[in-house]
Amino acid sequence: MLRASPGLPRASARPGPRLAPRLGGPGRRVACWATRDPVAGLPLRLPPGAAPPQQIPSPEPGKAVALHGGRKKYVPFTTDFYCSAPVQLAGSWNDWMHNIDLPTDPASGEAGIVLELDGGHGELSYKFNVDGKWHLSRADAAVADSQGCVNNSTSGRKLVRFSFPAAFAGPRGAEEQVHLIGSFTAWQVVIPMALAADGAYHCDVALPPGHHTFRFLVNAAVSDPRVYAPMSGLVAPARYAVLAHLPVEVLPGGVQVNSLRVPPPPTFKLLYHTQFSEAHLFYAFKGSPEPVRRLRMHHAPGCSGLMVAQLHAPTPDAVLEFSIVGASWEGSSSLSTISTLDEEVGFGSMPGAVVAGGERDPPGTRHYTAARPGVWRLKHGSLRLDDASQIPPLMLCTDLDGTLIEDQAETNDWVRQADELTWLAGQHFGQYLAPAGGVLVFNTGRSIGMVEGLLAKKGPIMPWPTAIITAVGTKVFLYDVATRAWVPDTAYARLLDDGWNLGTVQAVASKLMQRFQDRASMIDDGSEHPHRVSLQIRSDVLGEFMDRWAAGLAEAGVAAQFISSIGGEWRYVDCISAHAGKGRAMAYLAARYGIALEDAVAAGDSGNDLLMLAALPEGPHPAIVMSNSHPEVWDWLARCTPEERAWIYTPKAERGAGLVEGLKAIVADKLAAAAQRAAAAAATRALQPPALRAPPAAAATRALRA
Repeated sequence: MLRASPGLPRASARPGPRLAPRLGGPGRRVACWATRDPVAGLPLRLPPGAAPPQQIPSPEPGKAVALHGGRKKYVPFTTDFYCSAPVQLAGSWNDWMHNIDLPTDPASGEAGIVLELDGGHGELSYKFNVDGKWHLSRADAAVADSQGCVNNSTSGRKLVRFSFPAAFAGPRGAEEQVHLIGSFTAWQVVIPMALAADGAYHCDVALPPGHHTFRFLVNAAVSDPRVYAPMSGLVAPARYAVLAHLPVEVLPGGVQVNSLRVPPPPTFKLLYHTQFSEAHLFYAFKGSPEPVRRLRMHHAPGCSGLMVAQLHAPTPDAVLEFSIVGASWEGSSSLSTISTLDEEVGFGSMPGAVVAGGERDPPGTRHYTAARPGVWRLKHGSLRLDDASQIPPLMLCTDLDGTLIEDQAETNDWVRQADELTWLAGQHFGQYLAPAGGVLVFNTGRSIGMVEGLLAKKGPIMPWPTAIITAVGTKVFLYDVATRAWVPDTAYARLLDDGWNLGTVQAVASKLMQRFQDRASMIDDGSEHPHRVSLQIRSDVLGEFMDRWAAGLAEAGVAAQFISSIGGEWRYVDCISAHAGKGRAMAYLAARYGIALEDAVAAGDSGNDLLMLAALPEGPHPAIVMSNSHPEVWDWLARCTPEERAWIYTPKAERGAGLVEGLKAIVADKLAAAAQRAAAAAATRALQPPALRAPPAAAATRALRA
């Protein structure tokens, strides 16, 4: 069985964690080498007339069911940031006494590890360490301790039982080894499954809320408990498998996987708009005998003037009563005394503090009540449910010039006004969408060097993106937290390689330029962007040139597509990989960050933005057409069908203000659609016999039983 790594100190009285073995990901060459079986990776279906495998309920958090007589659970940790340097994990399971090295995929920059813990470990706190700097994960809630240190907490995770019938492992299934691997381990580490008396392999995994994909690995033996080497670690050809009775998805590259969605637990998340340097939450759940507690709030990352606190509700219908006190810093060393919280509030007092809300608070409103779990926003003394947090997270994929920013050599009143709108859009995203899990992506025709210069020039007013798409969607850049630089996403580049041959594209283009002489010229031969070749072609020969170029590439077996500018005597034409483009890159990033395409919002104003504004082959998505858009965009919009127009928003305001207007309209429409679905579901439940009725939470729990 697995062993703890040598030299790992045990600083806690409880047994320390053990590391699960490492494997290659589902689409990596090393894993494919071991797949000899012709049905490997295909859904395993039950024999005719056979009953489905037994569905075992998920155990309650902290109460792992015994397997082979032991009490254990597996807790995966993955980074959601790109890092080229070694990543370490530190946490409360060993009193923060030892950092654990994480296996890292050098291509994707993702790192993951799994800790095997006994049932005595409850809620855990953790952080990632890169070159002495701490980093948090978006997967788990961030909570500040009494010292003001912000850590991730696993309190919101669900302990899920995964099951794999031994009959599917082969003729001698009870003698095989079965492992689990998935997105929750960054496809870097496998989790061993134990054979139980019911004739199936099981493992209990603590998963954070969200969408997860996974596969089963049969017949893999681990020679090294920490690193998996397929050439020496296999006792037989390993087989990847997915179960047909569970949801099946197809990842980029055609890899089939199972999937599940873990619903978030009942949680109160408070967003407090304030200029205080420090704020403390005094709270109690209505009807609970527990005394009033205090929790230190923390500043929302990347957003000024917003503090956050998160509490897990004891029941789905819990009511939270709370008050917030805050203090401001005077100078850099001491807190200035503002006032003292009145004792009559009933939530205690803290010297040097003032009750939250400020002068706009009417008398008696310093004590707030959140009627049900959810995300609540406290601003100017008014407490209300946060709109963006009641829908799935959004990904805003926005163009830069003419949409988010205006960049000119001379700074005049018009540019300063546009900068104010840019700042407004950034504040709206940071305060309203980012706390709900939103992702910001720049999708621009600029080079990465120009974007970096723009961020350096307009950094104080521009929001910081999670990813950047450049070169007409042929390059994706991720921020490397180790080098603090934007680096190409090599996984995306590998997707574009399929069917693409830069040398052939260059050769066919050069031959045609000789034929058309001074009526066509090269702009970019692919030296900087290997999946794009750009030409300048006269309008009077554009059609013939494009036809010959496309025919030559088709004859050579090159999968390509063409993008042409609209209008003018000369046209700019980009020949790019068939798998590239602004829209394709947007869909790729949405999948990478676990966001459904229908929640990916595109925003643009020019002809080269049409590839992301229009519906994609996978389906439609929301799009914001700026009011200051170019004529070719309005021409395209006029040709859209009513069904296509239903996904398109045309705000009246320009640039940053238009982005905010469009995002608010999208959130409002999604809230209305969610309310309609909830009403329809309630009506359906009302028609069912009482014995079959179940609240939504119970239905979600049943869906997790694997």
